[in-house]
Amino acid sequence: MRMSDRVRPARVVENHSIGEAPSGWKTEVRIRRPQDASPSEWFSTTRILLLLLCLFMFPPLTVTAQTIDREAAYRRAVPLYADNAALPLSIKTGEANTVRGCRLERFSYLSTNNQRVPALLFLPPNASAAHPAACLILLHGLGGSKEQMAGLAFFAASAGYASLVIDLYGHGERLRPVTAKVGSQAQELAVGVRQTAVDVRRGLDYLATRREIDPGRVGLVGISLGAIIGTVSAGVDGRVKAVALISGGGDWGLILRTLSARNAPVGGRNMNGLKGLDWAKVSADLAAEDPLTFVPHIAPRPLLLLHGRKDDIIVPQAASELYAAAKEPREIRWYAAYGHVPPPEVVYPALKTFFGKQLSKN
Repeated sequence: MRMSDRVRPARVVENHSIGEAPSGWKTEVRIRRPQDASPSEWFSTTRILLLLLCLFMFPPLTVTAQTIDREAAYRRAVPLYADNAALPLSIKTGEANTVRGCRLERFSYLSTNNQRVPALLFLPPNASAAHPAACLILLHGLGGSKEQMAGLAFFAASAGYASLVIDLYGHGERLRPVTAKVGSQAQELAVGVRQTAVDVRRGLDYLATRREIDPGRVGLVGISLGAIIGTVSAGVDGRVKAVALISGGGDWGLILRTLSARNAPVGGRNMNGLKGLDWAKVSADLAAEDPLTFVPHIAPRPLLLLHGRKDDIIVPQAASELYAAAKEPREIRWYAAYGHVPPPEVVYPALKTFFGKQLSKN
């Protein structure tokens, strides 16, 4: 049976509404010819009034997240995420031991721009060359590290999945100093998205060398910033067969605007350095790193979104926009009682069910 035969149609769990559209404007303009005006004077007056009416009813177009040509942006962006498979991985191995019943290996591999990517590989006890396991790529959130994904990796191992976990660019063992200039945080995010998405592709190259891993059954789980980067990664690499996004969203302008308005402390960074930016321009400038540009290209591979209704980091509107931009098969589950990143007891069972169907052997 093909994967497309197993997937479910689009679903939204829990009724939700983004809000009603604003009511339309009714405009009435009456133009009367003064009795003492000449035909030329009347024509000039009428033409001016008609021009003003057109400007009022049809204001000059501005760039917004909705007016961006996402397909054109995608075509321009794809070369930025090229994976040079001929580049040696130059693996550097670290310690390896058995933890909680699974084999844990520390290592690093070489990515583009001479970036070395620290990684962890969790192998369930039944994984072998004779019985290769399905694998999940796990991407942490802003300010996190690969070690913070260990709980999910152990859970996945208990269900028979291997896990590849990496440090995002500028995180964990790749930590870099944070600049304080206005706009620099947005620029830093753009660089990090591009680099880490390529790092994920290099990670897929690495998994193809491991006989204990089935390269045809690789899924991806991203949390928060990891969900944003995971959307981009899966949008440019078809080797990811199923995608689950926890607290992810689209439209960088919207996400950064809401964070800066609250001066939200995200990942140990205050967002007030972004205040005063032109948010429509931010959306346009970051189109090449925006999940809205890439999420349609995940299809026909299945997509699952998990999001808290009280999330004030990646606000629900951003998740709704991402879901709307995605194509079938897709599903979104809302959790009314939770904010940013619902707890493991909520998301882990949902992930187990989802990947159990999408990454099962044919």
